[in-house]
Amino acid sequence: MNNERKILIVDDDTSILRSYQKFLESEGYRVFVARDGREGFIAVEHEHPDLILLDINMPVKTGLELLEDLKRTFDKLPLTIMMTAYGDLDAAVRAMNLGAYDFLTKPVGLEKLCFTVRRALETISLAEKAAYFIDQDETPYRDTIVGRDALMVDIYKTISSLNGNRATVLVYGESGTGKEMVARAIHENTSPKEPFVAINCAAVPSNLIESELMGHVKGAFTGAVASQTGKLEAVRGGTLVLDEISEMPLEMQTKLLRVIQEKKFYPVGSTEQKQFNGRIVAITNKNLTELIETGRFRQDLFYRLNVISIKVPPLRDHLSDLKMLVVHLIKKANFVEKTSIESITQEALDFLGSYSWPGNIRELENAILNASVNAKDKVLTRDSFAFLVPGGVANTAQTCTEAPKFEDFSHGELLTLHEFEKRYIEHVLKKLNWHKGRTAEVLGITRPTLDKRIEEYGLTKND
Repeated sequence: MNNERKILIVDDDTSILRSYQKFLESEGYRVFVARDGREGFIAVEHEHPDLILLDINMPVKTGLELLEDLKRTFDKLPLTIMMTAYGDLDAAVRAMNLGAYDFLTKPVGLEKLCFTVRRALETISLAEKAAYFIDQDETPYRDTIVGRDALMVDIYKTISSLNGNRATVLVYGESGTGKEMVARAIHENTSPKEPFVAINCAAVPSNLIESELMGHVKGAFTGAVASQTGKLEAVRGGTLVLDEISEMPLEMQTKLLRVIQEKKFYPVGSTEQKQFNGRIVAITNKNLTELIETGRFRQDLFYRLNVISIKVPPLRDHLSDLKMLVVHLIKKANFVEKTSIESITQEALDFLGSYSWPGNIRELENAILNASVNAKDKVLTRDSFAFLVPGGVANTAQTCTEAPKFEDFSHGELLTLHEFEKRYIEHVLKKLNWHKGRTAEVLGITRPTLDKRIEEYGLTKND
C-alpha cells in the first residue's frame, strides 16, 4: 500500500535529503526531493505528492513562502509537515495557520519521522474513505463519516491514534451530528474483524440494563427462563458502544466503573467471573459535567470514559462540507429509497448553505430524503426544498421551536421541573401532530429518549 503514496522532501541540507529519502524508500514509499522552495513548487506541479516534508529556512524561497504559493495555486493543499532546526514557535503557528498538518523540530529521528509520516498518511486514507463517493458514483453506497473540514480532519487524526490500544472513548456533541458514525469509524479502523455491539441506555428499562450488559443465568430473576450472554461478553475484542450514556442509572454506573477498572464482571445470578476484552465508546449529547454537579452522573466514571474525547461539531461549524454531505445523502436516498436523483443545482446548494440546520446532519438527511422522494425529475432544485424556511427552521417545526409561555401551562401556579418537562413535551407533540421524529429533533433528544419520556409521563395521542 505504501508504494502508492508519494512523498516530497524539500530541504537545502543534502545530507538530510539523502538520509530521509533512503529511509522512506526502504519503508516502501515513492520519494522525490527538492533543494529549495522553487524546486519544491515545480515538483508539486509534476509529481502531485500525497505528503510534503518541508524545511522552513531555505535559500531562494523559504518553506513558508512555498506553503503560501501552494495554498494560492492549488484547490487542495497536499498534507504538509514543516521542519526547522530552530524551533521557531512563531513560524510553527504561521505554518499551522496556512494549513500545515504537523511541525517537527530538527534533528528528527528516523523513528519519529516514520511515526509522523505514517500517522499523516493514515489521515489521508480515512478522508478518502469518507469521500470516495464524490468521484466514484459507480461504487455501491456505504454509510460513513463525511467531511474534509479541519474539524473533521481532527477527528480522523484522533481515530488514527487509537490503533494498537483499547482506551475508552467519549464521543459528544449535539443531537444529529453523526456521533454514531464516529463510533462505527473507530471500530472499523481499530478492530474491524471483531464484533460491533451497541446499546442505547435510554431505551433499556433501568431494571434490565444490567442483564443486557452483563448477561444472566437461568433463574436469576423472574422471567429468566434461559441464560443470556451479555453485551460485555458478546463484544469479545471488538467495540461496545454505550449510546446516551447520560441516561444510565447511577447504580449501573457504579458497576460499569468496576468493569472498566478491573476488566472483569459477573453475569446476573452467576458466581463465574467473565473477562471484558473490548473497547468502550460512550456517546452523549448532554453536558456530563453539569450532570455530575447535579448528582446525576458519577465523576469517577466520567474520568474513566473520558480517556480519549472526540467532539463531533454541529453542521453549522463545518458548512464547508455541505456539498460533500449533500452528494453523499443523495446517493444514500437513491440506494435506500430507490430514488433516481442525478444532480442538484447550485441555487439549491446555496439555499441549503443559508439554512441554520438546528437538527444538524440528521435534519439535512431528512431534507434530502424528503426532496428526493417528492422530486418530479432527476434534478433537485431550490423549489425541491420549499418546506425549509430560508435561514431558519423547517415549516414543520417552526411553530414549536420556541418554548411556550409559562402562563400557557401554569395559570399562575408554580410547577416542578418534572411537571414542566411533561407539559412541554406534550405541547411539542401536539404542535407536530405527534410526529415523534420531528418532536425529538425539536427537543434536542433522541427518539428512544422521547419514547421513554412518553411512557414515563403517561402521554397519549388522544389527551
